[in-house]
Amino acid sequence: MDKLTLLTKLKDLNREFSFDKNDEGYEFLVTISSNTIVQLTDCIDSGIPISSFFLNEMYIELPDLFANIGNMVKVQLSSEELKKKNLSIFNEWADFLSFKPNLLYPPESFIILQEGIVFPSGSIEGKLKHFFDISSFLHLLNDNADHSTKVTSKVIDELVFLHKSRLDIPIILTTDSLNEALDGYSIVDSLFKDDSHKEQKISIFKEVMYGLLINIPVKDRLNYLLLNFGEFSKRFNENYQLFVSEFSFDDVRKEYEENKRDYLTKLNDIFSSVQTKMLGIPISLAIASFKMSSVVDGISFWTNFLLAISITIYSIMMFMLIANQKHTLSAVKSEYQSQMTRLKHQYSE
Repeated sequence: MDKLTLLTKLKDLNREFSFDKNDEGYEFLVTISSNTIVQLTDCIDSGIPISSFFLNEMYIELPDLFANIGNMVKVQLSSEELKKKNLSIFNEWADFLSFKPNLLYPPESFIILQEGIVFPSGSIEGKLKHFFDISSFLHLLNDNADHSTKVTSKVIDELVFLHKSRLDIPIILTTDSLNEALDGYSIVDSLFKDDSHKEQKISIFKEVMYGLLINIPVKDRLNYLLLNFGEFSKRFNENYQLFVSEFSFDDVRKEYEENKRDYLTKLNDIFSSVQTKMLGIPISLAIASFKMSSVVDGISFWTNFLLAISITIYSIMMFMLIANQKHTLSAVKSEYQSQMTRLKHQYSE
């Protein structure tokens, strides 16, 4: 039989007969009747570890109950046998929380008698959900602590965080911590599951926790943090978002400066190219004037004519060059305006 069915049967037995804890496990009193004998037989057949029946200061067997109908019998549940089946029974939440391994490593299956809570179950809500959120948060605390004092592999006595000074957080959990949900825990959890800015998140996490807990008595710090988790998660998220916005602004500034440098370089290259080519105009004209002859004869005429044609062609080429450079400047200007428009639109906030 599956664990959920066994735990549900234990829950129903407790609701009907009310278990009491003793040294060997749990016991309950039953008035013997045909119906209760059938019920107890069904429990034993289902795998519930009923270890003994105690009647009139002596132990009896299950078949002996038929001879004692109408009498009161004490039924014993064995803790050892329950553990062998990986079934854990706790009378109340205080018992569950006082067993330190449960805080970080909850049992695979358990029942809390007074609350009527069974795990695993179809729905996890109320104090049960609050506990699992707290257990998950304790793992997050442990993963980001600078030091931890371990009693065993499953029991951590204290976590130490180093920020402005040492912040000690003993792992002491009370039932009051289960009354309210961890407001904003999903935000904190999702931020840490995202690997971006990991070191900065840890630093902000410590800073917010230090500010919230440094003036709280050491033994009360964990419970104070859990009871004020809404304020903690709000500060943590706001500080991280502030960091991200500053980080984004730095990226925008760097991108802007890089684009600015690129465009200045392009402009300098254009002007340098134009200046170099423009210097050729007066030089070419001077050379041409020296070559032209003032004495006109057959040879000098054609020489002067060819020089005039060369100057004309050169002038046309220079005008084309200037037009081309003007087009290049227009293209650079258009690209610059497009980049600035994109930056303004992308980072409008």
